[in-house]
Amino acid sequence: MPQISDAETALLNVETVKGENADTVIAKNLSQIPITVTLTLTSANNIVSSTSWPITRLIPAGETLELVEVSAADKRQEYLFYFKYEYLIGQPNAQAKPSAIYVLPFKSYRIFQVSQASDGPIFSHHDLASKYAIDILMPTGTTVVAARNGIVIENVNQFPDNGKAEPEFKDKANYIKILHDDGTWSVYLHLMQFSSQVAVGQKVTAGTAIALSGNSGFTTEPHLHFALQANENGNIVSLPIRFKNPKNGIITPVYHTWLSTGASDANIAPSSKAKRSVKKCSQDGVLDDAALQCMKGY
Repeated sequence: MPQISDAETALLNVETVKGENADTVIAKNLSQIPITVTLTLTSANNIVSSTSWPITRLIPAGETLELVEVSAADKRQEYLFYFKYEYLIGQPNAQAKPSAIYVLPFKSYRIFQVSQASDGPIFSHHDLASKYAIDILMPTGTTVVAARNGIVIENVNQFPDNGKAEPEFKDKANYIKILHDDGTWSVYLHLMQFSSQVAVGQKVTAGTAIALSGNSGFTTEPHLHFALQANENGNIVSLPIRFKNPKNGIITPVYHTWLSTGASDANIAPSSKAKRSVKKCSQDGVLDDAALQCMKGY
């Protein structure tokens, strides 16, 4: 088992290397995924640059690039400059492989309900990065698995399971991101504190246990937020996804459908002939054997 830290989030390091007559800004891509970095000059005095600002460069995975060299315009005077930088992960315009197989991102004998999807009422998936994301209601401690083969590129593990739907919790979710061979990546969000079973740089296969579900970050109840994402023209976007289940063929996750890794009634709502309602027999959007028996009137 690899050594796993509480948080492995360092993707990019940007630093200024001072020389005798000039300063050189370099960027080190510490990750397994290409990164586009943009430098913006915030303040400067008496400088000349080797390239014009703002500066945007694509840095391949694991590589180091010189971004700009800055020196004094008037060699008799001192010079200074300050800048900020932003970055986006992913190879621009990566396309999801049509033949890629995704398995359901959890392992359990229970049946779980999709509580948020692109076709239903939207509570928190308002931007491009989450448009096609899904929320799957499940109890904390449920095994979360990789939906597709890939390499772990981010692993955040340290936040407590005390989530609330309040702005200050938006950056306090535990999550794992897995890069796929076509340049897309999957996101597993709201994971249980210290439950990660993987490390950045680790290769995983579809169905590999990676963590436990939790209730960290911006959330109203325990669930797994799952998304497939890509870099599209400089924007992180989510992509539609279909899961493959050996017993049920292709599963399209839509609002208020039910998902199962083994039951034959996965991806369908319980029968309308049930004697009792889902609401009466299930808890937190979860159907287990007891709930199904309850609905049948037993």
